[in-house]
Amino acid sequence: MKPHAAGWFLLLFLCLPGIVVGYPDREQLKQEMERLAEYLRKAQAAEGPECAPESLAAAQSHLARAKEEFQEGDLWEAEDAIRLCEKEAEGIWEEILVCGRDLDRDGIHGRQDQCPDAPETFNNYMDEDGCPDRVPQKAVLTGDRIEILLPIVFDPETQQPLMDADSPLGEVARIMEENPNLRFTIQAHLDNSIPPAQAEHVTGLRANHVKSVLVGLGIADGRLEAQGRGSRDPVASNDSSWGRTLNDRVEFIRTP
Repeated sequence: MKPHAAGWFLLLFLCLPGIVVGYPDREQLKQEMERLAEYLRKAQAAEGPECAPESLAAAQSHLARAKEEFQEGDLWEAEDAIRLCEKEAEGIWEEILVCGRDLDRDGIHGRQDQCPDAPETFNNYMDEDGCPDRVPQKAVLTGDRIEILLPIVFDPETQQPLMDADSPLGEVARIMEENPNLRFTIQAHLDNSIPPAQAEHVTGLRANHVKSVLVGLGIADGRLEAQGRGSRDPVASNDSSWGRTLNDRVEFIRTP
């Protein structure tokens, strides 16, 4: 749409006359309010609430005040409210048209497209947000944490994480780099196969070693807190090998 086309559309739609000199004409104001009401009704039925919520709400509010002043017989105030309504309504259709455009031609329109200038990567991973991405192989950011999809393996003597090809820590660092405003608590946990005091010591070492690795990968120290939780927070029964495997874990929890 050409510049100001939406404004011209409104003017044509309303068929507004020139500046009225003298006391406002009651019948003319009534017709203007009816035309504005129809215009806003169409915007409401289109994508106005999603694409131009502030302008639409303001225009509707001014129109409601115009009707109230009109009913009370204050035609000057009604006319002022009508003009304010026109001003707010002028850009609504332009906002709706821009909002509905698929600028990157990825088939995702309007506000559903969180990356309107870059096409979606359709790979069965977050294909609804309209953004380019790649499927995480080893870690993924969720609402309250970074979920690691592979376990972190530790050296049994030093409790240092083994940074082999399967380690998810590189992926964890990438996620943290892409979300620089987030902070995380690194929590290391164990099963009950060793005494609680020893478990506290081992998990403390593991959490701090993981933090050191992430700092070495470029994550600011101040964004990370290390906690050794020992064996006091099991997520499964320690009566089976599978349960002990689940309890022997490292978690990356988002913190305020």
